[in-house]
Amino acid sequence: MIIEYCRSKTLNFGDDLNPWLWPQLMGEDIFKNEDGVYFVGIGTVLTKKRLNIQLADAKEIVIFSSGAWGENTPILSDKCKVYGVRGPRTAKKLGLSENLAIGDGAYLLRNIPLAPVEKQFDIGFIPHHGSEQYIDWQVVCDQLGIKFISAKQPVEAFLLQLRSCRKIVTEAMHGAITADAMRIPWIPVKFSPLFSEEKWYDFAECMEIELKFQVLTFISQNKMKLPKLIEIGAKKLLSKLLGIKPKWSELIFTPFPADSERSAKLVDELKAIIATPEAYLSTDKKVDEITNRQNDILMKIVEDYKS
Repeated sequence: MIIEYCRSKTLNFGDDLNPWLWPQLMGEDIFKNEDGVYFVGIGTVLTKKRLNIQLADAKEIVIFSSGAWGENTPILSDKCKVYGVRGPRTAKKLGLSENLAIGDGAYLLRNIPLAPVEKQFDIGFIPHHGSEQYIDWQVVCDQLGIKFISAKQPVEAFLLQLRSCRKIVTEAMHGAITADAMRIPWIPVKFSPLFSEEKWYDFAECMEIELKFQVLTFISQNKMKLPKLIEIGAKKLLSKLLGIKPKWSELIFTPFPADSERSAKLVDELKAIIATPEAYLSTDKKVDEITNRQNDILMKIVEDYKS
């Protein structure tokens, strides 16, 4: 099989879990042959572009714990072998039975033997990898005395830093899922205007968690370079006037950097959030149930495709 996942221009923990996790759990041999069978695992990757265009020539597409979102729902052809999807919302979008909602595959991190880690920090903060371009989060976290954890680092480094914290505040969904798997309480926050609540609800409902997000006011401390300003400004205008690519209207346009007052407000908002005593954590029973079910299904995939 071939591991199919979202390859970002930079490192991104949630996506990069795929080539790191699956060979450890399923064995490296199953991924040695490029036989036209694609394994689609962790990520919001069940889209028309990926399944119906990029993988149009695939012999088979094996789907395990992946998610769908928005209006970009793919058509599942006979070549798609669905062993499970991330949550009930994905199942509904794809016209599948809710019984196929098996949770996010990142919960199988619990099956990886990890060395004990000392708890060095009370709070860790994880912005979405795309939000790192707008704010110097290291400076913000240093002001608040909390641990900044970038999603743009190798899997092992990310896991080590996350596990060194007693609580996690995160805009990155797989920061929340990994914290939950590692039994670390977590608080979800929204910062970027492009934040997608839908995919969070998808995984959370499967874990029987009722989410409520804390909100950070969006600002950018960095001024966009002139060519980028012209490009985005033109796309937003074309989207508004001519209806060309409606998603262009959602592009973030930041012609001026935030002043010190707005930057200070962001720090105060995050300070209030980290002081919140409430945090989320699914039950031990539910995590064990999901992990055991996912493991059984994964072993069935290995049995079906090992030869």
